[in-house]
Amino acid sequence: MPRITVETTVAAPADRVWRAYTTPEAIIRWNAASDDWHTPRATVDLRPGGAFSSRMEARDGSVGFDFAGTYTEVVPHERLAYTFGDRAAEVTFAPVGAGDATRVRVAFDAEDTHPLEQQQAGWQAILDNFARYVEGEGRAATDGAPSPTPKNTICVWYDGGAEEAARFYAATFPDSAVRAVHRAPADFPGGVAGQVLTVEFTVCGVPCLGLNGGPAFPQTEAFSFQIATDDQAETDRYWDAIVGNGGRESACGWCKDRWGVNWQITPRALTRALAQGGAVAERAFAAMMTMGRIDVAAIEAAARGA
Repeated sequence: MPRITVETTVAAPADRVWRAYTTPEAIIRWNAASDDWHTPRATVDLRPGGAFSSRMEARDGSVGFDFAGTYTEVVPHERLAYTFGDRAAEVTFAPVGAGDATRVRVAFDAEDTHPLEQQQAGWQAILDNFARYVEGEGRAATDGAPSPTPKNTICVWYDGGAEEAARFYAATFPDSAVRAVHRAPADFPGGVAGQVLTVEFTVCGVPCLGLNGGPAFPQTEAFSFQIATDDQAETDRYWDAIVGNGGRESACGWCKDRWGVNWQITPRALTRALAQGGAVAERAFAAMMTMGRIDVAAIEAAARGA
């Protein structure tokens, strides 16, 4: 099959360019050929044999697809090679001049459905968008914006299921991604050398670290993720995803996922009613105390005194 090459020069050093190309929380910000498309979630297991996936969708929800494959070669800051379906691609990162710029070249096997010119234009548009993102990120850092490395990260303890849990969260919640998977360099209390030790991920934009620490410290309701929802449909979607994937229901909008982590699926209608105080809050609170999954209409009726 024909091979197509696209390239761009990014005004940033290779380490920053590499990080933006291989980090899910960055990928979801640049991986689109036009403004009417986006990538709501991405996962990366950056090692030979590791899998990657980017969910690419039209912003109006009319169409979407998973761009997924397996890495065959990973040379940090220099080269990536991967397969996707029966096709292959390679990405090279080469310093330009004194190293304050990087040439990124992507060569990929064409498919036989769309014209070659259309495929080249689409991949080039994505690569150009990538360059704009990296260069904009660099200007923001120079202007004093916070570092992309989070100052505070939530560490969640798992009994061996951190990666599976993180991938479930990335597939379930918006602005969520698996950022990196790290394997133990030696035996540890929860496993042996080579097994997954930690997983970097985000849930609705919040940075987290999943730690496979073993069975010593099981999860309790002392810690929970609280997810705000806008309506009953969104509430039902998250609740059903968690409970239907081996989790279980609790009370007052709480549920527990299959790994033991607790979640509060909390409609904003409930939060607003409780924040009003007085009789409105009393009625909404009383209604909530009778519920498992929160019924938005019932909460709104209670708040009105209906």
